[in-house]
Amino acid sequence: MEHMKNNYYRLSVLFFLLALPFTLQAQIITLTGDDFKSLQGKQSGLYSFFAVKEGKLQPVPHQWVQWSEEGFPFFKEDGSTTLAGDPDRIDASDRLLLRFEDGGPAMSGTTSEKIAAELAVQQGGETRLFYLVKNAYLQSTERYVQFDPDTLTIKSTDFALTMADDNLFKWNDFYFRGFEGENGQRQTILDTLKLRLSAGVFGENNRITLNNDNLDPKVKEVISGPLTAMIYASTSVKVARVPVLRIDNYFLLMPQQVEIHSRFTLPGIADTILKRPALDISLDGNGLYNSKLVTSWTGNKVGVTDGKLSKAEKEMLEMPLKGDNWIWFGTGRGFDMLAQLAFVKGFTTPVRLLYQDDASQVNEPERFAGQLPNVGFSLTDLPFGQEFYFIARMYYSKDSHGLGPSQYAEAILSPSHATLTVR
Repeated sequence: MEHMKNNYYRLSVLFFLLALPFTLQAQIITLTGDDFKSLQGKQSGLYSFFAVKEGKLQPVPHQWVQWSEEGFPFFKEDGSTTLAGDPDRIDASDRLLLRFEDGGPAMSGTTSEKIAAELAVQQGGETRLFYLVKNAYLQSTERYVQFDPDTLTIKSTDFALTMADDNLFKWNDFYFRGFEGENGQRQTILDTLKLRLSAGVFGENNRITLNNDNLDPKVKEVISGPLTAMIYASTSVKVARVPVLRIDNYFLLMPQQVEIHSRFTLPGIADTILKRPALDISLDGNGLYNSKLVTSWTGNKVGVTDGKLSKAEKEMLEMPLKGDNWIWFGTGRGFDMLAQLAFVKGFTTPVRLLYQDDASQVNEPERFAGQLPNVGFSLTDLPFGQEFYFIARMYYSKDSHGLGPSQYAEAILSPSHATLTVR
């Protein structure tokens, strides 16, 4: 009987633990100035963020990000945008970044700090508390991501990414903490980022393709902070001396995620040169055999990297993207990625999954043989004379916290909710 009681107790504890919401480790949450309505107009620099750690109120990192009136991250060097609000004060358009895991329980007892407000943040079924302290003596000195503009190297607490040839579009070695190759050695997960702009020149049958080698973004401004390093870069392309493409990119680099805002325009004059332009955006993996691919719009079909296209994978390629989308990719070796392409402006063109699973296929630029796999999005029949705006979001984790792709995507992509209580 005592043995049965112990087993029942263990099972009860197990089910209780399984029912608890999981913590989004290292997940950066984004709040807006609307979450701080009672503090709008106040100087943002007066407030620091604290949380209860080991029973004490301790400072945690935070970062305010300015936004433009046009709806993009704001950079002074971007002459096409205008700052929304006052850079020194909390405005409705501001974004606030926090690490969800830095939040803590409710404070008990007293403190010598001057608490101005309590911020309750809900994410993934869990609530954590932050405290805004005015004129705090203690400040957080932790920094979780760095970008070196000289070497174009990104280093965070969880991943490292290098670029080649001083080109932000030439992604090379990508390492994630804890991931190992099949032989147990350190291995780059990524072959490279692949960009393709193809179009007919003076006719549909005379098509050319521009890739990363033809796209050389110029870094105009870098903003460094404890939770995100921000980069503004612009790219322009000419064919037969006629400008055919302009791209403005805003990179937000965070500990376990990368967010790339892209604005691109095919000028109306390019219509005299180019016919039926198409754009491909993808990441090519480095020998990621036995990895699995699931998307939000292809039902219960699963792609498995084995060097050849299966029937299910071919069917996935025929299904056009619809609604809010995501792609989940799991290696089973200590690295998963959730990617989303959010189409914000200008997209009425068809979008499909780009998936290549072939050990011998060549698709330049290339460092390692084969597409194992090459995964991304393909856009066709882009119109001229209008601006397109999309946001590519990539979230990295060790194992998606043990959740299935749909559960994990819902937890990660659902917006955070915050309640501010002024004291």
